[in-house]
Amino acid sequence: MQHFLIITENESRRAVELDEASSSIGRDSGNSITIDSYEVSRQHAMLLRVTRPGKTEYMFRITDGNLQGKPSTNGLFVNGKRTDSCILRHGDEIILGTKVSAQYLTVKENVDLDKLLSGEEDSIDHLLTFTSAPSHSTSSFEVDSLDYTILARLASFPELFIHPIVELSLAGDITYCNPAAIQKFPKLTAEKLSHPVLAGVIETVTEHRKNQFVREISIGEQVFEQSLTYIPQSELIRSYLVDITERKRAENEIKDLHKELAATVEKRTIQFNEASSRLKQEEKALLASHATNRALLNALPDPMFRIDHLGNFVNFKVPKHHTLTFDPNQCVDRHLSEFLPDDVADSIQFCISEALKTELMQVLAFQLHSQEKPGDDSSDDIFYFEARIAVSAPNETMVIIRDITERKRSEAEIRGALDRERDLNEMKTRFVSMTSHEFRTPLTTILSSAELIEHYGDRCSAEKKSQYLKKIKTAAKHMTTLLNDVLLINKADANKVVFKPQLSDLNDFCGEIIEELQITTENHQLIMRSRLSESRIPIDRKLMRHILTNLLSNAINYSPNGGDIVVELDSHEHEIELKVSDSGIGIPEKSQATLFESFVRGSNVGTISGTGLGLAIVKKSVDLHQGTIDCQSAVNEGTTFIIRLPTQQQEENPQTQRQQVLDPVAQPAA
Repeated sequence: MQHFLIITENESRRAVELDEASSSIGRDSGNSITIDSYEVSRQHAMLLRVTRPGKTEYMFRITDGNLQGKPSTNGLFVNGKRTDSCILRHGDEIILGTKVSAQYLTVKENVDLDKLLSGEEDSIDHLLTFTSAPSHSTSSFEVDSLDYTILARLASFPELFIHPIVELSLAGDITYCNPAAIQKFPKLTAEKLSHPVLAGVIETVTEHRKNQFVREISIGEQVFEQSLTYIPQSELIRSYLVDITERKRAENEIKDLHKELAATVEKRTIQFNEASSRLKQEEKALLASHATNRALLNALPDPMFRIDHLGNFVNFKVPKHHTLTFDPNQCVDRHLSEFLPDDVADSIQFCISEALKTELMQVLAFQLHSQEKPGDDSSDDIFYFEARIAVSAPNETMVIIRDITERKRSEAEIRGALDRERDLNEMKTRFVSMTSHEFRTPLTTILSSAELIEHYGDRCSAEKKSQYLKKIKTAAKHMTTLLNDVLLINKADANKVVFKPQLSDLNDFCGEIIEELQITTENHQLIMRSRLSESRIPIDRKLMRHILTNLLSNAINYSPNGGDIVVELDSHEHEIELKVSDSGIGIPEKSQATLFESFVRGSNVGTISGTGLGLAIVKKSVDLHQGTIDCQSAVNEGTTFIIRLPTQQQEENPQTQRQQVLDPVAQPAA
């Protein structure tokens, strides 16, 4: 017959043949049958082969615990009953733990052992096919039939034990050493009581008067746990030794780790207490800061919105009165684009992404029209806003929107005032430059003529005196004209010129002015061409005289080589067109942008005298007529001014409400 254990552990099964006289079962790797489970003790059970005297058949007895008599931790169960020792029968179920069990089987010989012990998946099933009909001879064993002879065989068990066993008499003689003791301690029999294993054993037994006690001994680098049992009947001391070197090393490591852990825990406890104290202080500071921030938020007059990374409104807080063009109460869980123009929504979305990416506050200025406010189409005022965007939580921002309309208007007014002041300063500079130049010549003429009359009047003829006086009058008239032009520009800028239109024959009016100016030049021919279907139109004769006189005077002055100067009149639907053309030096393109500003002259005028006021007066006069003026010019090719005036003035002309009338003496432009 052959004997097997079918061991089931961790949901797997394996077959172990029992062919030794004794076998140990446990978790320790030194056992005959090793089971890798923490539910199994290091030495859990022993298997002893039992043979009836005079018989060849045998079977096995299983005993709980180790040879020292120490039982296993979880016990031994056979067929569901806990036992300390029993004879195994075919089919018995042995329980070593909740997940570890074994079945004892006997099979007939001539079974393929290689197949059974191969570990293949079907090897166990193959084994079970041979155990379905157990041997009668094996089952005939009865526990009660075991006699003292069979039990006596257990005395051979120490010889097979893997741990040292030593027996000692009270006289100090060694009565027994098992092979493991002789192998482990070869000098024991020679050194006897002086050997560390037996040193102090007899004294310990006699002093303590106990039958059993345990001590630890060290031999070199090894540590042993020594179990001493005193047998009074035979006056023998039996010693069982187990090598616990690794266990002691592990215990020492655990102690060191425990000390280190205790020190670490103490250190961490101190750090925790310090951190806890800091946290309490920070919590107080946070609560105070929270109260301060809430007070500040409540004091802020600006609307505030929480907006997530997708551009959806999460929450809001707005003051009772605000100028937003949408209703904040309707915006929660809705997108920016539903309430703001696309360009504004896209800009805010971009700033939100930048704030989340850089964690820096973003500032955006934008404007909204009041007509975008739901239900309000009556006004088209523009509101200016400034949005400050900062990260308030992961994937969320706080957007504070401030109405900066008044600030923008103030800035615009300041910029306008600065522009006007700059223009005024430039005009003053040009005025000083012009007057210092234009007044010098006539004043010099007046002074020199007066000095000649004063010092040489008695020697001069009446004709000479008349020439000197004429020069004085001409210079004085030139200065008067200059002052009149400055006065006219000043009053026009101050909106103090009154526009008084009256029906006039434009053909006759222009003809008279052309005749007046023709006699002032011999090198120029002033030509008038009229295609007016109706020449009587409403004009302000004084302002119209300024327009035509200045244009013709400039054409004469800036055409030093003479030539034709053509005045053309034509009519179109609801307007008349007046053209003045010359073939003079022309106006550079860069100078045309500032052509109608006061005290500004072309860059190519050279030594030709002039004040830079003529075209400015023309522009002001055309504006009062609600007309337009354009210039077409090329250098050295000539210049054409085109004036278009409406044939019917609007009923409400803002200029008709001025309170002062300018009536300067009309003089040709310088």
